[in-house]
Amino acid sequence: MSDETPQAKTPMRRSLRVLLFASLAANLIVVGLVAGAVFGKDRQGVKPPRSGDFMGAYTRALPDEDRRAIGKSIREYHRKSGIGRDQARAQFQEMLAMLRATPFDAGAMTERLELQAQAAFDRRQAAQVFWLERVEAMSDAERQDYADQIEAQLKRLPRNKPNGKPDKPAKAPNNDGY
Repeated sequence: MSDETPQAKTPMRRSLRVLLFASLAANLIVVGLVAGAVFGKDRQGVKPPRSGDFMGAYTRALPDEDRRAIGKSIREYHRKSGIGRDQARAQFQEMLAMLRATPFDAGAMTERLELQAQAAFDRRQAAQVFWLERVEAMSDAERQDYADQIEAQLKRLPRNKPNGKPDKPAKAPNNDGY
């Protein structure tokens, strides 16, 4: 038998849990924006935008070719920034190793989470720049039509009744998009 006694696990500090959740949420927002820009071409108008997805209505209202162009710009940005599946996988492995380490180093975990949160912010900001470039390139008439499409997206958002339950979203638009 060993003379070592097992160390009691200390619970994760609340601030660390909040930071971990915020980092995860920011990463999921970026992944959602990219996935929506890349794969959302055939589903425009089918589902109402989520109330917490501030960019969702903007990207779903874009014409297919603009959404594809933004998705391509985002992918090129990721390649130039060194963001890839292998890097993401390596970062997850590092996080797992840090979680399993004894003793747990909350300071190192906080630093890693802050780096991930900053990287997610940088990616989201780049996606917004690409979106704005597309909007800036639109003619006045195209921008007006785009604004109408955003408005149609927003009308499909569920509204909360006084009892706190959301109304059912409006029906999907007919074939002409309205």
